[in-house]
Amino acid sequence: MVSAVANGGDHTLYSHAVESLEDKIRLDVNARNVRLTEYFKDFDRLRTGFITKPQFERCLDQLFGIVLTPEQDALLMAKYGSDAKQKGMVNYRMFCHVIGSVFDPNLIVEDPATQRPTMSNPVDRRPLSPASLAKCDELLMRMATHYKYHGINIKSCYADFDIHHIGVVTEPQFFRSFPGPPDITDYQVKLLARKYRDSVRPGLCNYYDFHFDIEDKQKYLQEEADFTKYAPTEDFLPAPRSPKASTLQEIFERIRVAVFKNGIRTPEFFRDHDKLRSGIITENQFICGLSLCCATQANLSRDEIQKVTDYYRTEDGRVRYQEFCDLMENAFTVPELEKKTTADAYRPPVGALAQAPNLLTEQEERRVYEILEDMRDKVRKRRLMAYPYFKDFDRSKGYTRGITKTQFARMLHFLTLDLQPLELALICKKFEYQVGGDINYPAFIQAIDTEYTGTATSLSDKMNKDRAQTPPKPSPPLDLSSVDLDELIQRIRHHVLVKRLRVEEFFQDFDPLRHGSISVSQFRQCLNSMGQTDLTHAQFQVLAQQYADPKRPGNVMWTQFLTDVEIGANQGLSSGELQMHLETIMQRMHQKILQRRILCKPLFQDFDKHNNGHVTRSQARQCLHNLGLTHDENEMKIIEARYSDDIGFNYIDFLELLQPPDKPDHMYVKRLEGLKLVNSKQMADLGEQDMETIMHKIKAKVMKERIRVLEFMRDYDKLRTGRMLRANFIRAMDMCCLDLTKREIEIIMDRYSSPGYPDYVDYARFSDDIEQIFTVKHLEKMPLVEPTRFNPHVQSENLKLRPEAEEAFERVMHRLADRVRIRRIQIFPLFEDYDKVHNGSVSRSQFNRVLSELDLGGLVSAREFEVLYQKFDVVIGLKHDFNYIGFCDTINDYANFAFGMP
Repeated sequence: MVSAVANGGDHTLYSHAVESLEDKIRLDVNARNVRLTEYFKDFDRLRTGFITKPQFERCLDQLFGIVLTPEQDALLMAKYGSDAKQKGMVNYRMFCHVIGSVFDPNLIVEDPATQRPTMSNPVDRRPLSPASLAKCDELLMRMATHYKYHGINIKSCYADFDIHHIGVVTEPQFFRSFPGPPDITDYQVKLLARKYRDSVRPGLCNYYDFHFDIEDKQKYLQEEADFTKYAPTEDFLPAPRSPKASTLQEIFERIRVAVFKNGIRTPEFFRDHDKLRSGIITENQFICGLSLCCATQANLSRDEIQKVTDYYRTEDGRVRYQEFCDLMENAFTVPELEKKTTADAYRPPVGALAQAPNLLTEQEERRVYEILEDMRDKVRKRRLMAYPYFKDFDRSKGYTRGITKTQFARMLHFLTLDLQPLELALICKKFEYQVGGDINYPAFIQAIDTEYTGTATSLSDKMNKDRAQTPPKPSPPLDLSSVDLDELIQRIRHHVLVKRLRVEEFFQDFDPLRHGSISVSQFRQCLNSMGQTDLTHAQFQVLAQQYADPKRPGNVMWTQFLTDVEIGANQGLSSGELQMHLETIMQRMHQKILQRRILCKPLFQDFDKHNNGHVTRSQARQCLHNLGLTHDENEMKIIEARYSDDIGFNYIDFLELLQPPDKPDHMYVKRLEGLKLVNSKQMADLGEQDMETIMHKIKAKVMKERIRVLEFMRDYDKLRTGRMLRANFIRAMDMCCLDLTKREIEIIMDRYSSPGYPDYVDYARFSDDIEQIFTVKHLEKMPLVEPTRFNPHVQSENLKLRPEAEEAFERVMHRLADRVRIRRIQIFPLFEDYDKVHNGSVSRSQFNRVLSELDLGGLVSAREFEVLYQKFDVVIGLKHDFNYIGFCDTINDYANFAFGMP
């Protein structure tokens, strides 16, 4: 009996120990929010539900960080590793089922949703006290202000830890990514973590609730700071007064203003009803068109529309809409103004189309006057410019001169012109538009700002009309005899010389065609640009008459004026003797630079710190002295007089004449020409011009490829006349694949043109000339004639070089042939190795390489290489290659080798 009780007590302790260990493992697994089974399946390929003990411990350690003590290991093995059939194995499936269970299936009488965790769960789930909740609310209010100012979003702070986007993170992650502010203590952070602990998942914090609470606090703060809630509503505004009846002229004026301001095309609303363009429609059609056209913009009532309809009604009950449209379309303009060039259209004064403030009762007007007077004093004392602030709210509507009541109240608060709700309602009633309910802010600003004018009554064209059209008074005749032309020219010369002016630059922009003549007004403008603003009208007239253009009345010959002025400005070089002396000095310096190989520009550049091409005169003297070009004081003065300006000594112009640099080739232009040639749809015709060269090209092609030209042409000559059309000849030559260009074919057709038949080609004669490479025609009648063998590679032998180039060619060929004959060198096989397509040519670099491999490159100089290139040049695919077959044959001939033998 005692043993049974003892055994029962041990079993109870064992069960509590296993459950405590399972609760600890369950807490770690739930914190990771993973499915435990998926990790153990990788070790169970056959899905038996059992894995080895090392695999079980490895999975818990590496994947979940759970390290079991020997006692804990023994407890788990006693429960999950005691199966007799699977010795040494662990039942991981039962272990995962127990760890992953959310309720106890043995408690059938209790709802699984209401089951609470056991007391072994260490999570503290006690609710916060009212004092702690108050502290949390104060913290949230403080943090909401901080987060709104810094633009911090709670969800963004914790999104990286919430991979599945379920709104919860672990407590360490909550502490780690807490976004502040910096004055929050650790105790307060822990208090917030307790507040937002998840009630279902222990060890997790719901940061979504934290985010929504912060947003609610921010909305509350925004509502408290909203000053527009005091804007007037409809409850503050009194009932609208019944408008008085408008006259027909007033209605027309309102419609014209609305049409003019909104750019309405009135005929577009009536034309669809008038299919025959008779200018008359029915009454209902006119009322509908006018309502759609401008009833809203002009604030027209039903009675006013009916009054306009009655005015244009005809006897049969229809309405003349065309007359109405003509009146509206010609508002503030003249009909057919393009045909009346002298007509002066009436323009409304500035602000005449703006709506005036509304009329109120005497008591309301008195109160509005007091409010505006008080605001006017504030604006004047504080020097406020209110219009730009109100205008910013009108930008989205295209400056309609109106803003909403909320925007109006907001701007008054921004300008610290706050009003009581009733006062604000009264101001809105005074400056409110009747259509739309917006506030006429230009009229309001004009009422409180004396320096702003929104509706001026002056009219520019009216002022022009009122201006007296008095004829101009005749100017008194000028006394030109008192002006001394020579003295005036000398004064301008002195001004140009002292200021170092380039007179030509002032006139060239007005003379784009460079014919040397500009208008009188342009001449006066150029003189003013030069600094001659103090010329009197008489002096200018004397200059204009002196340099008047005889071919163009009203123009001035500025080139002649330039010559007269610059003669005095360049007085140091005006005489021919000084100019000749300067040329002698420059020639002597140039010869000295060539003899000593001096580079002058770097020495001047050392003194040119601003890189403007100028140095001072003393620096120029120092440079010339260091270069040893001159030491004479007079020569220095002559050079300075020629190359000095208002900046200093222009050493760039001086060196361009003294030591002209080699102008680089404009490779960009050549590159563009090459690209145009490559990208052009039609390739350039680079064919030969010489008939003999063309025939040699054809014969070589025919001999190499054994082409029978006659077979391609005979089919076009059914009667065997020996001639064919030029178009058919082109087709036949194309089928022969002789690689001829269009120009070469044209030369052949001109050469073999059939006499008496200009549109035909004598193809038989052409074929006979080609066939001569194989045999002589009618050889059976001439048994003593020996046919000559055609060599297809003698094209390079036909190239004629200059006499000196021919001499160099003979010397180098004899030199190479002697070396080949002495050493018995076979040069052809090496060239053949580089000729992959067997076309008898290699590149020039390959030719150099072959000679180097044969130890023949040292016998040929660079100049002799160029001669060889020219002699054995062959163009293949627009590329210049080297004809090595001709070169080898020539070497063999010079070396007296038999054909085909080294």
